[in-house]
Amino acid sequence: MISERMVGLVKGSSVIRAMFEEGKKLAAQYGAENVYDFSLGNPTVPAPDCVNETIRELTQSLDSISLHGYTSAQGDLETRQAIADYLNNTYETNFKADNLYMTMGAAASLSIAFKALTSSPDDEIIAIAPFFPEYRVFVTAAGAKFNVVAPDTKNFQINFDEFEKLVNKNTKAVIINSPNNPSGAVYSEQTIKKLADFLSKKSEEYGTHIFIITDEPYREIVYDGVEVPYVTKYYNCLLYTSPSPRDRG
Repeated sequence: MISERMVGLVKGSSVIRAMFEEGKKLAAQYGAENVYDFSLGNPTVPAPDCVNETIRELTQSLDSISLHGYTSAQGDLETRQAIADYLNNTYETNFKADNLYMTMGAAASLSIAFKALTSSPDDEIIAIAPFFPEYRVFVTAAGAKFNVVAPDTKNFQINFDEFEKLVNKNTKAVIINSPNNPSGAVYSEQTIKKLADFLSKKSEEYGTHIFIITDEPYREIVYDGVEVPYVTKYYNCLLYTSPSPRDRG
């Protein structure tokens, strides 16, 4: 027998993934040039030359064991330090290598975060619509309740009237995604400050820590001078996923 709960999660998996698989079938049948795939966020342009050059350099300069072997569980120290230096130089933060933990993409990162913050079926995670649909799968797999804030369909900021009704003593975290998938909206500094202030007050009221999990794969893909507030400047109880493009649509 296999878990009925996992069967249910698989059946409720992302429609985006289903569209992607259908697109592959159609491409094989009619030719890739005749299929326009708007499902996963796969790149449509080649990687920069420096990416290919670095891969070639690593394969030629490192011995096979060093290149393909396991790193420490937290991730390669040199890599973590390079990321910390980049964040500090870019966003005026004070990260150290030990503040960072490498994972195989954001799906793993988010799943680990949800499991780390929840221990009871009464624990709750809040997401703000619209959101990446697999958040629900990750939270459910962690054994927690998944609560959704109705969207602000005018500005696609946070609907605080609805959000404040959902926060309670069982709330362990709020997941935000800015720039947002799928709306493309960026949460303003005013929105982030209001969120941080409210959660700080509620954490004090309940005698707990309500975390913000900020999922930011598209942080650096913004235009027209739009600035994406760096959330660690406004709130301390925070888990932050990598700003690099990664393994999802």
